[in-house]
Amino acid sequence: MNTRRAALVTAAILACTLSACSSDEPSQGKAERATAAAGAPASQSPDCGPDSGLSQADWMEHCVGEDPAADQAEEQPDTELAVGDTFAYTDGLKVKVDSISTITRFGEYDDRPDADRIPFRVTFSLTNGTKKPYDLDNFGYDAQGATTGGQTESLYVDTGSKQIAGRLAPGRSGTFTSEYSIAKSDGKDVLFTMSRMDDAWLENNDFLGEDPNWTGTIK
Repeated sequence: MNTRRAALVTAAILACTLSACSSDEPSQGKAERATAAAGAPASQSPDCGPDSGLSQADWMEHCVGEDPAADQAEEQPDTELAVGDTFAYTDGLKVKVDSISTITRFGEYDDRPDADRIPFRVTFSLTNGTKKPYDLDNFGYDAQGATTGGQTESLYVDTGSKQIAGRLAPGRSGTFTSEYSIAKSDGKDVLFTMSRMDDAWLENNDFLGEDPNWTGTIK
């Protein structure tokens, strides 16, 4: 947690102590999970409706619990996301982690990790669904190992990257990257967390809710 975020949280907690902050499971937003399942195209999925014409055996095989992945997703907290999922904040901002990929190209001045570490890039998209420009410096993010834990190290890699900066206009989206390395012994699963530290985040007591995080495998 950086100094500014810590100061804002401390001030907000003090304000809640002196006023009547709600204790009813505060939430920063909701998950919008990717619906496209890997595997066969939707056109090849069996018709499970009343007029499908499937035999009882085929119906039992293909239609009972026909979307267990979706059922499992519904049981997950809104802040526990997978690569491809979107987190929609209550005020209209949205964040989506598009991919977690191995870095294979380096420029002359780019950081190259040691041979026992995996260089990887997290690519994420931000959409401003509010009516005001949004200062992207209000977003913070971090990546950690998710197999057996593991500390990542930030990398400076200019080739193929787009660092988050500036302001995002209302109704516009932008795609950005953040680069890291992780020890090969810590595996390829990564936990990527996004956080906000703007005035609206404080005024709505959103700091009391969990930050959204995405778990995915370095491809």
